Amino acid sequence: MSAATTSNNKKQFLVVIQDFKDEKALERRMAVRDQHIAMAKANHPEYIVCGGAIFDSHESRNMVGSAMICQAESEEELREKISKDPYVIGKVWEKWDIYPYRNAIGLEKELPGPVII
Repeated sequence: MSAATTSNNKKQFLVVIQDFKDEKALERRMAVRDQHIAMAKANHPEYIVCGGAIFDSHESRNMVGSAMICQAESEEELREKISKDPYVIGKVWEKWDIYPYRNAIGLEKELPGPVII
């Protein structure tokens, strides 16, 4: 097994996502959040290994995007899955970058703090 694959032969990817920046972006996020969370939980950990919100700062906690570690057979498969996410369909996520990735340590549990996705 190569270092770039998981035990089930899927590759890992780091996905860094930017939200739309208009004044209705947060409202749209909250409108489809339950659908997004349900989809994420249903696909954890086979597709979404971990993920969460990106803030402009820890003090203000204004959500400006998301980050995820995902698994897929290929980047094309991953792009197809992302395109079906409620945050894409609901015009929350504007654009994203996908990086080949391999997790080395951690992910045994969430960090302490309020849950905001």
